[in-house]
Amino acid sequence: MSYREAVNYLGSKTRILELCNQIGGRIVICPDWNGNVMTSTCDGIDGNSFGLINVNAIDAGKTDWLYNSYGGEDQLIFFPESGEFVIDSMPQHPVVRMRRSVRLNAVHGNHVEFDLIRTVRLLERYEIHEAFGDAAAVSLDQMDVSLVGFVTTNSIVNNVIHSPSRIPPVSIQIRGMFNSGQSMAAVIPFQPAEDPKLEVPIDTNFFGSSPHGRLRYLPAAALLRTDGKYRCQVTVPHERAKPFLGTLDFRGGTLTLVTFDILELPYSDELKQEVRAYNHGPTFPGETDFAQFYEFNIYSQIRKWSHGETRTFHQYTLHINADNRTLTYLVREVLGVEYEQVYEKMMR
Repeated sequence: MSYREAVNYLGSKTRILELCNQIGGRIVICPDWNGNVMTSTCDGIDGNSFGLINVNAIDAGKTDWLYNSYGGEDQLIFFPESGEFVIDSMPQHPVVRMRRSVRLNAVHGNHVEFDLIRTVRLLERYEIHEAFGDAAAVSLDQMDVSLVGFVTTNSIVNNVIHSPSRIPPVSIQIRGMFNSGQSMAAVIPFQPAEDPKLEVPIDTNFFGSSPHGRLRYLPAAALLRTDGKYRCQVTVPHERAKPFLGTLDFRGGTLTLVTFDILELPYSDELKQEVRAYNHGPTFPGETDFAQFYEFNIYSQIRKWSHGETRTFHQYTLHINADNRTLTYLVREVLGVEYEQVYEKMMR
C-alpha cells in the first residue's frame, strides 16, 4: 500500500488530518482513533507508506486497542482506556494539538479525572539534531537523502483532589506498528553488563525460543528479523535499555529510528520492562489471514498521580532513505553497531 492509497483508505473510514513539509515528508493522523499517527512517507504523496494499516481489523470495525489494533506507527495507549480526541488547535505550522478527558473509577465510589494532551509535530532540522544527534543532522545535507520525522508529546494531567491511595495507577504506552519486509532487521541496543557471562541482556521468553537466525546478538545490541513470518518478542529491562531503536530495510535503503524518554522504574509488577520489539507472524503453520508487521513498544512509568501533577512522555520517529554509505554512518553513530555486521548476521 502506497502512502496515497493509505490516505485514501483511511479517509473513507474516519476523519483524518495530514501534516506535510516542503521536502516530501507527510504524516496522517486519526484523532477519532485515539489520535494515532497512522503512517508517514518521506517521498511525497506517492511514496512508500511506513506505518501498518490493519485493513482486516478496520473493515471488521473491531479493536480493543491492545491486541487487535487498527495499526499506526505512533499509537497512544493509556492504561486502562483509550478513546477519541478533540482537536484543540491546528495552526499553520505543521502541528496538531489534541485533548481528551478520562474519568476513572477510584475506591469508595469516587472517580478520578485526567486530561490527556497529545501534540503531533513534524520535526524541524534543529529537533532532528537534538533528538538523534550530529549524525542524523549531517545526513540532511546529502543530496540523495529523503526523510520524514515527527514527534508526539503526550501529557497526563490529574485534575481531581484525592488521597494517593484512592488514585488508580496509570501509564502511557507508545506502540509503533510498521510494515515488515523480507530484507528487514531491527536493532535493539542495550547497556552491556560488566560481565556479559553473568547476565542475559534481554528477555526472549514471551513467545518461547526463536528459530536459528531470527534473533542474534552483537556486544551491545540484539538483532531481530522483522519479516512478519514468525512471532517473536524481545524485552529490554529498564536498567539495560538505551533510548534508541532502529530498523534497517536493506532492499529499500531505508533506516527507521525511534528515540524516547527513559523514565523511572515502573510502579507495577505487571510491566517491569520498559522497551519491547516484536515481530508479528502466524500462530500456526499455514496461517495466512493475518497482518504482517513488526512493532516497538515503549512504556512510561506506572504510578499514581497527585492532584495537579503533569507527566509528559516524548517519542520521536525518523525515516531516512539514503545510499549505503550514509546508512552505514547513521547506524554506527546512532545505534552503535556496524551496518555490515547487521547484514552479515541477519541477511546471509
